Amino acid sequence: MSNQTLVDLEVKENASGVIFAMGGQSGGITLFMEGGKLIFEYNMMILERYVLESSELLAKGRHQIELDTNIPRLGYPGTVTIMVDGKRIGQLALNKTVPGIFTASETFDVGTDLGSPVSMRYSEKAPYTFDGIIHSVKVNMQ
Repeated sequence: MSNQTLVDLEVKENASGVIFAMGGQSGGITLFMEGGKLIFEYNMMILERYVLESSELLAKGRHQIELDTNIPRLGYPGTVTIMVDGKRIGQLALNKTVPGIFTASETFDVGTDLGSPVSMRYSEKAPYTFDGIIHSVKVNMQ
């Protein structure tokens, strides 16, 4: 299973908030910003959390973010590669992945995390509304 998520957004200096979130505190994925840094988290059913944080701040302005997720089979190891404006900012190894799907009692949110928070990093700020402009989020499943 692989998918590509494309995000077109505008950020201000030191942008913060959830760009998108799927699932909740019992398991899910989220892409958010904190103090201008881009952060992706894969919450593997609370048992393990995998986090990739950009080493540099995202400059003020419009950006294209691409997340390429490759998990050969459900429950198996995989990778997430993140690119910003065509430049690779990092790759995250997922040693374990969810053997099925994330909880159906949670939501897929854009610009906020309305259910229980996927990441403990923003749990006290939930729903942690994004303070920029999200033009689009497109998910291509393969």
